Amino acid sequence: MKVHWFLWAALVSYSGLAHAAPPRISFTRTLPAVRDLGPVERLSVIYAIGDSNKIDTFLDRFVDLVSRAGAVRIENAVENNHYLFFDKRSLPVLRRNHPADVYVGVNRFSCSGVEKSAEGSEHLENGERIKRLHHWIDATCSARIDVLSVEGKKLFSYSVHGDGTSPRMVSLTDDERDIAYEQAARFAAVIAADEITPRTLRETIELDESAPSFDVAFAMIGSERLTDARAIWQAAAARHQDSAALFFDLAAVSEAIGDVEGARGYYEKAERLSPKERRYATELRLFRRRNAGVRK
Repeated sequence: MKVHWFLWAALVSYSGLAHAAPPRISFTRTLPAVRDLGPVERLSVIYAIGDSNKIDTFLDRFVDLVSRAGAVRIENAVENNHYLFFDKRSLPVLRRNHPADVYVGVNRFSCSGVEKSAEGSEHLENGERIKRLHHWIDATCSARIDVLSVEGKKLFSYSVHGDGTSPRMVSLTDDERDIAYEQAARFAAVIAADEITPRTLRETIELDESAPSFDVAFAMIGSERLTDARAIWQAAAARHQDSAALFFDLAAVSEAIGDVEGARGYYEKAERLSPKERRYATELRLFRRRNAGVRK
């Protein structure tokens, strides 16, 4: 699993004077999607089949979320499911009208609900508290997502489901029931989109300001010049091979730049130089956890 890294910003500017918060470095990292679509730039949704009218809610939410992720461009080309079946005639038309690297279809979309009840209490206008039977609906919507190549061959499918619930009322109306199904369809769409879109995570690491050359290096971080900051600390490392704080800060800035293997070596050296420092051991453990799938 390859991880792509992007600098976010340094959170705190540093000076030799006392400051309110410890200096930190923050950055974002982007994890690949659970379902790898490969080098894809364009998606097109070409059919949506189900037995519930909430399929429209699902489809709209799914397309919106994939689009917002920004990794690919997605088009809603359902058009009454004209492209449900591929043949030698329809495939060229599909490619011409809706060019894409991968096609997606929503299949077996269905929703179901179970009405439930339980005794609850209410206050009357005069302040009296009474017990009443409240009703609600727990709904579930599920779907299978088909991912197809431009040749019309199924690459893979995956299933999702989402849950929703209505408000608790003494007497349920169609509006309350609709809330449950609407929620379920939207949550199912969230899960479906998450499966094929990258996730961006924000990380923050508190630096050790006792490291040699800290002031000048952190000034570079404050100016978003992380490569320069690392170069300053690397030069200092030649003179201060026994500084755990220096190697810890080198690890943090290397991780923010995207040099995972360099960061790993620096974190491990900081921990070896100061094995009783809980902070170094903790950050090394977190580093290993968040980079568990990164290939060396």
